[in-house]
Parts: sequence; C-alpha cells; structure tokens
Amino acid sequence: MSGHNKGLRADFTEALKEITALMSIAYKQTGPVPVDHALAQAGLEKGGEIVMDYVDHNEAGVAFEHLLYMINEPPLVVSEECTKILARIAKNLEMPSTGDNSSRL
Repeated sequence: MSGHNKGLRADFTEALKEITALMSIAYKQTGPVPVDHALAQAGLEKGGEIVMDYVDHNEAGVAFEHLLYMINEPPLVVSEECTKILARIAKNLEMPSTGDNSSRL
C-alpha cells in the first residue's frame, strides 16, 4: 500500500471512529427502528464495514460517498475535527466536500 493510500486509509479510520460511535448512539436512542425511520435504510448500521471494504478494494471515492451518506441520512452532527478529516479526504480524492461551518454535512 502506498504512503498516500495509508494516509487516506488512516483518515477514513479516524473519521469512522466518531461516525460509528454517533451511529451507535442514534440506534440506542431509537430502540426498535421503525421501517420508515431514517436509520432503517440499508448500509447504515454496518456502514463502517462497508466503507472500509470499499477503501480496501481501492474504491475510496465510493467509500467517501458512503461515509457522507452515513452522516447525512440520520442525520448526524460531527465534530469540527471530523469535519476537517472529511475535508482532507475530499481534497485527496479531488471530490467536492459537502460540509459547512456548522459541522453538519
């Protein structure tokens, strides 16, 4: 794995620490998830595994899009630090970052 890929993987791993923790809290607060609830959507509960699978298969762009989906759908509010990591990932992938100063993407 090249240095660039290692750094990118590390950024995904770091962002996922916060995002999966927030997702876990959201599921606990919701209890049994109703079928029509935002958390009932595919790819959210095990989203971290999905993201890293994409990263490990050299699909970092798809991984980033899934990461943003995990944030936007519930919706989650991420920290300023996580927002900076997401911006760095976007820059490295030459993809648009969809964040604003409120730390909610």
